[in-house]
Amino acid sequence: MYTLNFKTFVKSFKVFVALLIMLFTLNETLYAKGLDKSDMFVNSLSDALPQTVVAKMVRQHFDEALPAGKTVKKAIIIGYDGTRADAVPTLKGATVSGINELAKDGGLYVSYAGGPNKYFDKQATSTAPGWASILTGVWGKENGCKDNGQPKSNDYLTILTELVENGKAQSSVFKCIWGGHFISEGATYTPEVEYTQANGLNVRWEKYSWDDTLQESFMQEVRSTNCADVVFGIFERPDSAGHGSGFGNQNPNYVDAVKGCDVDAYEIIQAIRARGTYETEDWLIIITSDHGGIRTGHGSQDIECRATFISTNKAITVAG
Repeated sequence: MYTLNFKTFVKSFKVFVALLIMLFTLNETLYAKGLDKSDMFVNSLSDALPQTVVAKMVRQHFDEALPAGKTVKKAIIIGYDGTRADAVPTLKGATVSGINELAKDGGLYVSYAGGPNKYFDKQATSTAPGWASILTGVWGKENGCKDNGQPKSNDYLTILTELVENGKAQSSVFKCIWGGHFISEGATYTPEVEYTQANGLNVRWEKYSWDDTLQESFMQEVRSTNCADVVFGIFERPDSAGHGSGFGNQNPNYVDAVKGCDVDAYEIIQAIRARGTYETEDWLIIITSDHGGIRTGHGSQDIECRATFISTNKAITVAG
């Protein structure tokens, strides 16, 4: 009797697991169809780019020869924390849109967070590992940050420090709101902040109170004749709205937060183009996200958390 019951249990368990896998796959299929239906993305979920490609894009940009008439390389990465890939289609047709403005020249791509493999080689779809992967070009298993509260190893420096240290950029700046980046205990970049200070590198680490003051800082930065060669900053509204009342397009607060960031990004792009030295500058402009979210949280390998996006004024040609 015991053997029979055990065999029945095993059979039932296998059926249960098969059903879970089927539901998980169906959810991803429906999610992918929604992205494809928007007709906004260069690629599909099936060939999504790893978020690590962003650092490689910036490195390639600074390694390439200057185009005719250009005298200096510049790059800016504008982050929308907690913005799901399927939130982007809510911006379709918007003319005052940072994402749409860049996509006209370069492209809008589906990307992914959470590590190279969601089953066996994963990391949390959370803020610290997401941005660390974006800025170093490697996943947490290499850079040491696989979840919030885990400082990144200096064995893999961010492009902000790397490009200044190797002389390809003269200066860089990291602008943020969340204390977990380099203020609180266990902050992601504290070891790198100390490294840049100890070595006298022209890398600024700036913390702001909220998105409005961050936006003011962005605008001051890109309007300045002393604008850093590599600029990085993260808006927090989508992540805050998601945690407060739910990630996803069913939540108007979340959609409004994404749209608000996108208007801010558009203003930043226009300010860059209005620079007196713009005609002699070769700019790479990127908007991206660290992770998505599901219900009022994130961190899992659900497609709602894992699927992100990259919008850029230059087509992506570097391998992920």
